[in-house]
Amino acid sequence: MRLNHYACECFKKFMIIKYRADIDGLRAIAVLAVMCFHTGIPGFPGGFVGVDVFFVISGYLITSIILKDIHLGQFSIARFYERRIRRIFPALFPVIAFSSVVATLLFDPVLLKAFGATIYFTTFFISNIHFCNESGYFDTASITKPFLHTWSLAVEEQFYIFFPILLIAINRFSKNRYLLWILGIGLISLLASIYGVYNNQVATFYLVPTRVWELIFGSLLSLEVIPELKSNSYRNIISVIGLGLIVFSVGFYSESTLFPGISAIPPVLGSSLIIYSGIGPGTSIVKKFLSLKPIVNIGLISYSLYLWHWPLIVFAKYLIFRAFTPLEITGIIFVTFLISILSQRFIERPFRGTKPIIPNRNKLFVLSALVMVIFFIIGRVIYKQDGFGERFELLKITNKSYNDCDINNENIPPTFMFGNKRTIPSFVIWGDSHAGALAPAFKKQSIKNKVSGFIFSRGGTPPLLGIGCNLDSPSFKRAEWNLNVFRFIQNHPNIKVVFLAASWVGYGKGFYDKYEKTYIENYNNNIYRKGLNRTIRALHEMGKKIVIIVDVPRIKYNVPRLYTINYLFPSYININQFLPIKSEHNQFQQAVFNGLAYPSEIEFIYPGNKLFDNDGQCKIIANKELLYSDNNHLSTAGSLYVSPVFDEVFKKMANVK
Repeated sequence: MRLNHYACECFKKFMIIKYRADIDGLRAIAVLAVMCFHTGIPGFPGGFVGVDVFFVISGYLITSIILKDIHLGQFSIARFYERRIRRIFPALFPVIAFSSVVATLLFDPVLLKAFGATIYFTTFFISNIHFCNESGYFDTASITKPFLHTWSLAVEEQFYIFFPILLIAINRFSKNRYLLWILGIGLISLLASIYGVYNNQVATFYLVPTRVWELIFGSLLSLEVIPELKSNSYRNIISVIGLGLIVFSVGFYSESTLFPGISAIPPVLGSSLIIYSGIGPGTSIVKKFLSLKPIVNIGLISYSLYLWHWPLIVFAKYLIFRAFTPLEITGIIFVTFLISILSQRFIERPFRGTKPIIPNRNKLFVLSALVMVIFFIIGRVIYKQDGFGERFELLKITNKSYNDCDINNENIPPTFMFGNKRTIPSFVIWGDSHAGALAPAFKKQSIKNKVSGFIFSRGGTPPLLGIGCNLDSPSFKRAEWNLNVFRFIQNHPNIKVVFLAASWVGYGKGFYDKYEKTYIENYNNNIYRKGLNRTIRALHEMGKKIVIIVDVPRIKYNVPRLYTINYLFPSYININQFLPIKSEHNQFQQAVFNGLAYPSEIEFIYPGNKLFDNDGQCKIIANKELLYSDNNHLSTAGSLYVSPVFDEVFKKMANVK
């Protein structure tokens, strides 16, 4: 018997899709895992796999509904998207509205401007693409993004743009060969995910092509091509294995797990096994457990729980300058459940059912489009107004970024040159984003002293020849980028001075020595010093003057955030408790530069000296301006404030004939 024929027979048999309480129970497991992971409850380091469980469930249910309608001859795209709107929009947009109000009240302008962009990306279900271009899911900055979790919602909605059309096409033109097409697409997506996680993990995590296979797993189950389990013993074995795979993933995965790729197979397979074991009239111990009323009730509000929990965590984290206490975690979870119950009862349910609010489909579409346009405008206004910085006395922070220079040839953009373009460039500033943050100071000094030079800065890329940190990927080779900068200096003999700048103590994730094939975790180790000495020796052999810029003090928390909270709630925090003292800063910095080659021939410049008062206390405000744009990068005002420390070296360059 051909599989597609068998599938058609099963469609006839299961033309009526029966409600399965155990699937709502599986939803509960998924959302609880995610919530426990996000709130930091011990024992759930891999709770993020709950999203993968949701993908499998969605693929199974939505495909079952679509195929039923297709084979009954009643499927329509308009009806499908009406269902999606009634399911997704009523709960989503109150979350966006609430978050927009709270963020406008609490966030500093830098964060609020970024938040404004996420509003319209979330509104049009492309937030996964936006967050992919910003950073990784586990990046420390993720805690400042209230809509980060909507990436998974965007993946699903993008998938459902083309998937119903694909099923209709298969039904009409491919003689119901659903299995062949769906299996083929799923296999290609899985292979892309396995390949992509080693080459561009962030894109693989966020984007649809490398996540489709997870929904496809659920879609394959809806075809009913696998014979039902006839024995409850088999159902018990299969379901326990499935639950075990999910529990294993939740308990033993962590943020350091290379994910998705192969690592996503256990939770996806586990979810599929649980759903498969529940198909048919039999039962299992796992199905009985998942069908318990308290668990099912959590599953029924799982969508609202998922939407509400993360913004509440973000706003609480913004206000609390430490890890959550157990009581605070309990409070967040309680409030999330309360809001979700109210949302499901008074917002979501009225839009669905036999007598929904706005029963007319056309009116529903028009209202939905209007709501999307309104939130798009709100997001754009927030973004264009730079986060309404006028709310605060000092918080108008502007920065010129120099972190996008791709140096692989001689065609350097003019924006990477300082000073008079008609003078011969005599210096280079080379380093990571901290070098870029010093750009205003170098621009000012270049103009003042009538010299010119280049800046080559790249985020996360200290000027260490042959060294790449563990974030390296083929799409961005740090060691190769540094080599290209070095070759540029080598090919320009008029460059006499090379400034090296970086967040010298900020690379705790380790380094890989390309030449010695060695990887070590700590920044203050032999491999780090070898890389820096390699750079120094190479520049010294070319006769270049080497100036190392010692890094500025690192503040414990984001400075605009500290200022904003202190401005809104003057007695809530004491900012000084989060600021380093001069002795601590110097201790950290000195450890980095022990054992350098040619120490007597290297000049050190200390911008941080300008950032401490006479008592050794760090300053974050001067001349009624914030000196930092976050917790470790100088703002434009901060860069200009420390610029006098470069006076002597620039005067010497100006006097060289």
